[in-house]
Amino acid sequence: MIAKDILKPKMKEITSYTMKNIVLWLAENNKSSLFHSESLFHWLHEGLDILRTAISTKQLPYYMIPERNLMATTELSNEQQFLWGRTIKDMMEEGPRILLRLDKFRKAVIGYPEPLLWYSKMRTELEMWQLKLFNRQFRCMVTNSMVFETDTILQTCIKRTNEILQEVAWRMVLDGSSFDAVKVSKMMLS
Repeated sequence: MIAKDILKPKMKEITSYTMKNIVLWLAENNKSSLFHSESLFHWLHEGLDILRTAISTKQLPYYMIPERNLMATTELSNEQQFLWGRTIKDMMEEGPRILLRLDKFRKAVIGYPEPLLWYSKMRTELEMWQLKLFNRQFRCMVTNSMVFETDTILQTCIKRTNEILQEVAWRMVLDGSSFDAVKVSKMMLS
């Protein structure tokens, strides 16, 4: 989908076959336990990095016959190599938003916007409460008033943060997902 919907090569310099070989090499060189739904963006980033390197060096071993170079037949000029490298680097810097460039993902988000809007609202609220919490903790440390347990503003921030995480947990469980509070909290605040 990345090659077809986003890169759209004109001279077949990047094919779905090339992309599949990158996926196979990633699977071959990494433990299977590293591949899970939460690591999708990491592996997308890794795959794009391998593609960028393959284009710049014109080297990508064929998975079935590693001695065969899949990039050997591409007749990329130095300028084309530079342009592809820059394009892929920009995609990598775009992060998870790159998925919105994929037609199937975009249609899914447009077709079912409510969960995404709800999550965005919860994430924004969590970020605001965390910011209030950190500011209050900083003020308490600066004024040497280490009364965290009795500070009502701190307690309110902590309480609402926990409520948001519980609400997200409940929604995830209802949707059939597993829930790890620490992971979800990190994910929402990253």
